[in-house]
Amino acid sequence: MWSVKVLRGAAVSLEHVILPQRKIASSVKGINFNSKHLKKGDPQPPYNGKLRIYNMRFCPYAQRTILALNAKEIDYEIVNVNLMNKPDWIFDKSPFGKVPALEIKQGETIYESLVTVEYLDEVYPKRPLLPKDPVQKARDKMIVEVSGAIHTLFFKLVKIPEKVSDENVAAFKRVLDLIQRELETRKTKFLHGNVPGYVDYMIWPWFERLRVLADTDHRAKLDAEKYTPLLEYIENMMLDPVVSEYLVPKDILQQFHSGFQKPSGPDYELLNKD
Repeated sequence: MWSVKVLRGAAVSLEHVILPQRKIASSVKGINFNSKHLKKGDPQPPYNGKLRIYNMRFCPYAQRTILALNAKEIDYEIVNVNLMNKPDWIFDKSPFGKVPALEIKQGETIYESLVTVEYLDEVYPKRPLLPKDPVQKARDKMIVEVSGAIHTLFFKLVKIPEKVSDENVAAFKRVLDLIQRELETRKTKFLHGNVPGYVDYMIWPWFERLRVLADTDHRAKLDAEKYTPLLEYIENMMLDPVVSEYLVPKDILQQFHSGFQKPSGPDYELLNKD
């Protein structure tokens, strides 16, 4: 676990953080985050005229788009896709079969997570996520860009842990140091300010996953004394209503990650078990 003494006596885990009740806007009510993942042979759901995201419930990249949609209280629907056994029609929505893909009108989609989020921020003005100031916007985008070292460590720890190099871990720590310095320099609760914004939501999905991996792999652990401000930031992010409503319980994430070490691959329907 990442911290016990730093975070007011509570470890950074879903079981030990009391999450706030979300007062969800009516436009976001009724969205089923955990719908069945459609696979090869399953028909494409008919288009109903609503903004649609092709998603995978455990995908950190697609989570970026979901967080932006929910933060901006946009009305939309989710079509979850099994990425290990993809339906043929997903390639009509995303040429490489990746998620997220955002269908903005029938037959017209945009893809790549950051592209979809920036599109949403331009088209839907409610609660802007990117700063207006060009310099601050650039600084936030730089943080998101360099956070790729966190992605690399995460995917290697999950899929090929024996291939994690010292340089992978060192690069991960350099990014953590950078984010913590930015928090200390900005003197704000979140990188964006008093509420999370683009930079916070775009880097969050990997912190959610690494806090799970830290329980079983020391290379993902954050030293409580060195990273006090960063750990407080992580706790604050977990308590944000937009983040908390999409969190996956730790035990479910652990099961999903462990599936990458099995010949059958991960189980996409873990959140649909009785």
